[in-house]
Amino acid sequence: MAEARKTFYIIDGHAQIYRAYFAPFRDLTSPTGEPTRATFVFTQMLMNLVQQRKPDYLAMVIDEGGDETVFRKDIYPEYKANRKERPDDFTPQEQRILRIVKDAGVPIFGKPGFEADDLIATLARKLCDSGWDIFLVSKDKDLRQILNDCTRMYDPQTDEVIDSKKLEEKVGYAPNEAVEVQTLMGDAIDNVPGIPGIGEKTAAKLIKKYGKADEVLQHLDELTPKMRENFEKFGDRLPIARQLVTLKNDVDMAFDPASCAFHGFNIDAMKEHLSELGFTSLLKRLGVEEVERTTAAAVQRAVRLKPAKFEEGLFGGMDLEADRIAATAVAEPDAPVLSGEGLDYQLIDTEEKFAEFLTTLKKQARFAFDTETTSVDATEAQLIGMSFSWCHGCGYYVPVRGPAGCAHVDCDRVLEAVKPILENPQIKKVGHNLKYDMLVMRSAGVEVRGIEMDSMVAAFLIDPTRLRYGIDELARELLNFNKMPTASLIGKGKHQITMDRVELERVARYAAEDADIALRLADMLQKRLEELPAIKKLHDELETPLIDVLAEMEFNGIAIDESILKEQSQVLGERIEQLRKQIMDCAGCEFNPDSPKQLADVLFSRLGLRIIKKNKTGPSTDVEVLDKLSVEHPVPKLVLEYRSLVKLKNTYLDNLTDHVSSKDNRIHTSFNQTGAETGRLSSSDPNLQNIPIRTDEGRRIRLAFVPGDREKNVLLTADYSQIELRVLAHFTQEPALLEAFAKDEDVHRTVAAEVFNVPLDQVNKEQRGQAKIVNFGIIYGVSAYGLARRIDGLNVRSAQELIDAYNKRFPRIAQFMDQCVMHARTEGYVETILGRRRPIPDINSAILSIRNMCERMAINSVVQGSAADLIKVAMLNIHRRMQKENWQSKLLLQVHDELVFETPISVVEKESELIRQEMTEAMKLTVPLKVEVGSGKNWQEGK
Repeated sequence: MAEARKTFYIIDGHAQIYRAYFAPFRDLTSPTGEPTRATFVFTQMLMNLVQQRKPDYLAMVIDEGGDETVFRKDIYPEYKANRKERPDDFTPQEQRILRIVKDAGVPIFGKPGFEADDLIATLARKLCDSGWDIFLVSKDKDLRQILNDCTRMYDPQTDEVIDSKKLEEKVGYAPNEAVEVQTLMGDAIDNVPGIPGIGEKTAAKLIKKYGKADEVLQHLDELTPKMRENFEKFGDRLPIARQLVTLKNDVDMAFDPASCAFHGFNIDAMKEHLSELGFTSLLKRLGVEEVERTTAAAVQRAVRLKPAKFEEGLFGGMDLEADRIAATAVAEPDAPVLSGEGLDYQLIDTEEKFAEFLTTLKKQARFAFDTETTSVDATEAQLIGMSFSWCHGCGYYVPVRGPAGCAHVDCDRVLEAVKPILENPQIKKVGHNLKYDMLVMRSAGVEVRGIEMDSMVAAFLIDPTRLRYGIDELARELLNFNKMPTASLIGKGKHQITMDRVELERVARYAAEDADIALRLADMLQKRLEELPAIKKLHDELETPLIDVLAEMEFNGIAIDESILKEQSQVLGERIEQLRKQIMDCAGCEFNPDSPKQLADVLFSRLGLRIIKKNKTGPSTDVEVLDKLSVEHPVPKLVLEYRSLVKLKNTYLDNLTDHVSSKDNRIHTSFNQTGAETGRLSSSDPNLQNIPIRTDEGRRIRLAFVPGDREKNVLLTADYSQIELRVLAHFTQEPALLEAFAKDEDVHRTVAAEVFNVPLDQVNKEQRGQAKIVNFGIIYGVSAYGLARRIDGLNVRSAQELIDAYNKRFPRIAQFMDQCVMHARTEGYVETILGRRRPIPDINSAILSIRNMCERMAINSVVQGSAADLIKVAMLNIHRRMQKENWQSKLLLQVHDELVFETPISVVEKESELIRQEMTEAMKLTVPLKVEVGSGKNWQEGK
C-alpha cells in the first residue's frame, strides 16, 4: 500500500491578516488597551486550521521590505502607487499576529524585493516537485495561476478546498489561463494597467476564444466597437501587465521543509500571548484549565510588551521583555456582556421623589452628571432633563420637559434646587464630554464648577491612539457594557425625533445609564492615572481645568459680517467661472471639472496624459496626481486652482453663515481636546483651524470675523512667533539658534547664512526661503523627497545635500532627532515637555515605509506637542487671571499658535500687555518667548 502523501499548508500571511482586520466582528481591546479584533479573528482562524486540517507541515509567508522594494517597481514605477494608508490600528495588530505565529512554532518566510505570492509560488513548485500535497491558505486570485494536481487553495472561513477543476467551475477559466485573464483585466488595487472595460467574465471569454491576450489584438474586427477602441488605444499595455501579474517561482531563498514540520503549538508561548490579550475562550481551546478572568468590575495587573527591536533578517531580533504597568480592566472577547437591564435606575418625576432625591444628592461629595437635550448643538439645545449617579449600578433621571401629559417637576424649581450643588466647586463632578453639559446648563442659568474628571479626556490622555472616545465605545471596550443606543429612542435620519418626545420611562433608563457608566469609567480611569504620575499631573493641572476655558470660549462665540462673506463669495464665484472657461478652452471640449470621471477621461483619454495611479473607479485625479501633471499640461494646474477656490467658497464663504446661532448671531465652534494625538486642539462645526492663510483669498475670509459691538470693541490677536523653532532650540540647545533668538534676529536668515556659508547681510530672498522651509520641515522629520516637493526647482539629490548641510552645521538638532527616535524604539512612546505621551507602536516595524513614517512622527510629536502644551498653559493662566482681576477682554478662539480676543477699545493697550505677559511667561524656556499682538476692526486687521 502506497504511503500517504504529506500535507504542507502555506498561509498567505498578509492576505489573512487583512481578512481578519475587515471581518464583521465587534471591536476588541486587550487589558492594556491594545486593539485586538484582527488579532483575535486571525488567531481563531489559525487554531481552526490546525484543528480541522491537521497539517503535517505548516508555514506562513509575508511581504517584507515594503512596496517600494518590490522588483515590479523596476518594471512599472507606478505599481501599487494608489495603495491607501493603513488604518492606525492595523499595524500594531499585524506585529502582534506575527509574534504569535512565530512563538507558536510556525516558521515565517519573507524576502525584501519580492512579494509573498512570489515566495508562495516558489515554495509550491519546490514542494510539488518533491511529491507533497500543498494547500495555499488564501483566496487571493493572484495565486490561481499556480494551482495544479498537487497544489490547491484552502479557504479557512468556509473550510473549502479549491482545485483546478473547481476553480474553472467557479470563475470560468483554468489555472493555466489565469495569467492571460489577469493581463487583460489589470488590477486596480495594485495599479496594474489592463484594458478598460474588461472584467473577469469578459476576459475569461476572450481567453477561451483566442487563447492569449496578445491574440485578441489580431481579431479586433470581431470585437464590439467600444471594446475594439479600447484594445487599439491600450493594447500596448499588455506586455507590462503580463510581467506584473506573472508570479516568480524561482526566487532564491533558503528553505528546508523539515523546519516546517508541525507537531502542535508551543502551548507556553500561546498561553502567554492569549492570557495577556484576554482571549479566555481561545485559552480554553488550548486546554489551559486555570484561566484568570478580567472582569469589568476589577482592575488587574497586566503585561504590556515593549515594541519589538527590529534587526535585519526575518523577525530574528524580537525582544519580548515585558514592562509591567497597571492597566485598566478591559473586556475579554468572551466575557459576559453587561447591560443596564435590571439595575437601579430611577425616574424622579414627582415633587415627593424629587425632595427625597435632593436630600440624598446634597450628602454626596462626588457624583456623575449628565444632561438630556433637544440637540447635539450645545448653544441651540434645550434642557429636557438631568441624570446623576454616585454608586455603580444606580442612576437618577430628573426630567424638566417631556411629552405632553407626562408628569415632571417644574423646570425652574429643579434648576433653583440643583444650582448651588452644581456651582459648588468643593463638590466634585465627573462625566463624559462634560463641556457640552456645562454649556447647556450655562444657557439654563447654572455654571457647573468642580469638574474632577471628564472620562473622554482622561481616556484620551491615557491612550491617544484610540479611534473613538464616545461613551458607548468606551463602555463596550473597557467595561464590556452594551449601552442603550440613542437611535433606539429617537430613531435615525428623516424619521428622527427629539428626546423630549420620547416616553419618560425610556429616557430615564437611557439617561441614568449614561450617568452610571460615566461614573464607572471615571473610577476605572482614575486608578489607571494613579499608575502614570506624569499623565495624572497633566490631567489634573492642565487638561481638566482647561475644560472650563474651552467652555467659556464656546459660550462666547465670535461674530461675523455676513455681507462681507456674501461679497467675497460673489467675487470668488466670478473667478471660478473664469477658471472653468479657461479649463474648457485648454482642454478643447466641454466637461464638468467637478466630476472625477469626466476629468479623468479628458486628462488621460483626450489629452493623453500619463496615468500616475488608479483607484477603484479608474485613474486617480487627486491633488498629488494633478500636481505632478501640472508640468506637462496647463489643464491640471488650472483644475488645482479651480478646486481650491471652489472648496474655499463652499466650505467658508457660503456655509459659515449656517453656523450662526439664532440666539446671539455668533458662531460657536467646538474645541476638541481629543482631536489630535500631539495634544493640539482641533475645532469643528465649523472647523476654524483650517482657514487657509497662505493665499490672499484665504486671508480675506478673516475680514468677515468682527467684534460683536463694532462701536466699542476690537478683535485682539496674540500670536506666538516661531514657537516650534523656539521649542526646538530649547530641546537641542543648538548655540546658533539660541543666539539668534536671544538677539531677536531673523532666525531663517541666520540659518541660511550658516547653511549656505554666506555673511548674514548677503543672504538673498531665495536662500532665506529655502532655510525657512528646511527649518519647519526638520520639525516634521522631512525627507529629501518631501523637501524637494516643497521647494520649486529642487531635485531630491539637491534636497538631500541641503539637509546634510543643515545637519552638519547644526549637529545638536540631528542628535535630538536621533534621541526622539531611540526613545520611541526603546519605550514605545515619546513625551512632550509636560510629560504628555504619544505611543508609536510601529516604530520598529519591519516595513521600511511605516518605520520611516513613525520616526518622523516621533520627532514631530515632541516639538509640536510641547508647543501645544505651552499655549494651553497660556490659555489657562489668562483665563484664571481674567476671572480674578475682572478683565474686560473675552477669549474667543484658539487657532494653532494664536489666540483671538474681543476687547473694548478703552482697555486694548492695557490688556494686550497683560495677555503678552501671560503668554511669554507661560513656560520658562532657555530661549525667550515672543508674542506678536495686534488689534483691529476684524480678525485679519488684527494680524
